[in-house]
Amino acid sequence: MKRLLYVPVMAALLYGCAQNNAPATGGVQDYMHDNAVIAHRGTIYWAPELTEAAFRWARNTGADYMELDVHRSKDSVLIIMHDKTFRRTTDVAEKFPGREADPISSFTYEEIMTLDAGSAFNRKNPDQARQSFAGQDVLVFEDVFRIAEGRRIKRNPDGTRVVTKDESGRYHFEYEADPADNGHRPGIYIETKIPDEYPAMEEQIYDELTRMGWNPLEGEIPAAYEPFFKEDRVNVGNTRGKILVQTFSRQGMMNFKRVFGEKVLASFLIGNPKTNTFASDEVTDEIIAFAKECGAQFIGTNLGDANDGLTPAFAAKIHAAGLKANVYSINTVEQMEKYFGEGEGKKASPLPDGMITNRTDLTIDFYHGRKVRKHGTEKSPQEILEELGYNQ
Repeated sequence: MKRLLYVPVMAALLYGCAQNNAPATGGVQDYMHDNAVIAHRGTIYWAPELTEAAFRWARNTGADYMELDVHRSKDSVLIIMHDKTFRRTTDVAEKFPGREADPISSFTYEEIMTLDAGSAFNRKNPDQARQSFAGQDVLVFEDVFRIAEGRRIKRNPDGTRVVTKDESGRYHFEYEADPADNGHRPGIYIETKIPDEYPAMEEQIYDELTRMGWNPLEGEIPAAYEPFFKEDRVNVGNTRGKILVQTFSRQGMMNFKRVFGEKVLASFLIGNPKTNTFASDEVTDEIIAFAKECGAQFIGTNLGDANDGLTPAFAAKIHAAGLKANVYSINTVEQMEKYFGEGEGKKASPLPDGMITNRTDLTIDFYHGRKVRKHGTEKSPQEILEELGYNQ
């Protein structure tokens, strides 16, 4: 079995083209179009992060990619969660008192199934709270891909998800057509965590992608000319650039290279040191050299108050090295303006090549207003949530 390269710095996408609907003509970088909108954890603003509500909203809003974080349960189920524990976003302290600080890897999937991943959001965000968010599930890896395909989790009459377990101990999850699906088909941006705690995680991801029909290196490979957009719908999930992998871990990056080679979009994520002199030549040169060694096509940098995460000098170096840059995590139009600059259309020269955003709605409309994206959003975030069935 051929292994693809998913390099950290910022997940590199599989298929795609440099601009809008242009077909891929160059290397793996061209599998992702410029000015891509990556929905960070689905959204952390309009719905509970990394839940079905967040990803259905991101899909229907028109995100090019939906970003997720992967952990693994005690019984080897790939779990979607950002933190190392369930404490911040679930009711683990009430369901399993004394275990709230325990790692995700210490819980079985049957235990995880009992957690409420929505009510904490409602308490912390009264302005965005919705009664229907209460009881949102902790998701498994497959869920996000099926949502990207236009489906939703199949549920029993009491609202619990339909899941079975076979004699080998493997769980089987069921899905159904989403009646509110509006036809957008985003790609998936996969971020891995703690490689030492999850040995062979990258191999497991590779095999799961193959099983689900999402591995661009296995099975029926999309045509190189498949466009990023079809009419006014996102089509990234049907292109060769439908998968991008990323990690902060240098060991994780090397693992991606071992498993995927250099044929898949990969990104090396970096955070800023606690200093105002981040972009020194010594630091940035070493980061770029490591990214190239790993086969990464992107470097992911966090935003800062004075462009300290992606300075003009650092962006120029990244591009001169034949790499691209994404910036995370965008929350406001002011942040978008800072990193995009003054230009628009063909005269635009933004520092990043894409934005990882908690506000997909704002970012799509920002790019549309700067004439680098053909279509803006069609409805307000609240209208989309209502259409998806998340009532107040």
